[in-house]
Amino acid sequence: MRFGICLPNYGDTLDIEGLKRISLLAEELGYDSIWLTDHVLMPKNSGTPYEKILEPISTMAYLASLTKKIKLGISSLVIALRNPIIVAKEIATIDLLSNGRVMLAIAAGWNEREFQFLNADFHRRGKIVNESIELMKSLWTGKSSYKGKYIKQFYEEAVFEPRINREIELWIAGNSEFAMKRALKYGNAWHPNVYPLDVFQKLVEKYKSLAQNNWKPIRARIGFNITVSENYYLSPQGERRILLTKDMNTNKEIIEKLESMGVDYLLLATNPNGKISMDKQEEAIKIFASKFL
Repeated sequence: MRFGICLPNYGDTLDIEGLKRISLLAEELGYDSIWLTDHVLMPKNSGTPYEKILEPISTMAYLASLTKKIKLGISSLVIALRNPIIVAKEIATIDLLSNGRVMLAIAAGWNEREFQFLNADFHRRGKIVNESIELMKSLWTGKSSYKGKYIKQFYEEAVFEPRINREIELWIAGNSEFAMKRALKYGNAWHPNVYPLDVFQKLVEKYKSLAQNNWKPIRARIGFNITVSENYYLSPQGERRILLTKDMNTNKEIIEKLESMGVDYLLLATNPNGKISMDKQEEAIKIFASKFL
C-alpha cells in the first residue's frame, strides 16, 4: 500500500505557509505524493469547504518548485469545466518543469450551479469528460488532429509542446458505474471515495465484474482526522464515508480490509471538513507516517 496526502488547499483553515509546510513535510516523511482538490466557482452557502479554495493547477506548479522528488497530483480535476487543450498544455509544462512528477485524477463533477456559473454543460458532462481525455491524450502522444462530438475544441495539423516522453498517470474518480467504466477504458486506475466498508465492498465487486477480471488498480481517497473518534463523516454531497481517526489500531484494520479488496494506494484527505487546523494536520501525517510508512 502506498500513501499520498490530499493537501488543504481549501477550507476555513487554509493558510499558505501551512500548505507549504505540509507539502515539504510529506516529502520529508516519505509519502509518495501530494494532491490538490479542485473547484472553481462555488455558490454561496454551498455547505462545502470549497468556497474558499486555491486553483489547483497553478498551485501544483508552485509546489513543484518547492519540492524535489514527491509526486504531484490533483484529486480530482473537474475537466468538463475547462478547455482541455489548455489543461493539456498546463499539465505537460508542469510535468517538464518537475522532472516527470505529475499525476492526475479526473472527475465528472457534481455541483450543477458551479457548471452554470462557468457556462458548462452539466447534463452532458460525462461525454465531455470522455472526449476531453481523448483530446489530452492525443496531444500528449503527438497526434496533430482531433475533433470530437461534444466538446467545442478541435484542431488540425497542430503543433503541441512541450513533448512528453512518458505516459501521464491518469486516475478516473467517482463511485458511479459510469466512473468505473471510464476508468477501465481511459484510466490507469479507478479513484473512488471510501464508503462504509460493506458498501464499498459491493462497489469493488461491481467494478471487478465490469472489468471481467482484467481490472485496473484501485486508488482511493479517504478522510483522516485525528481530532475525532467516529470513523464516519458526511461528505459535501451528503454521502456517508469512512474516516481514519486518532485510533491507529482501527485505522490499521480499515487499511488491511481495503488492501484485501484490492486497494493499493490511499490518498489521505487531512482536512475533510475544511475546519481542521494546520497544526493538527501536520501532527496527523507525522503520526500516520510513524505507524504506516
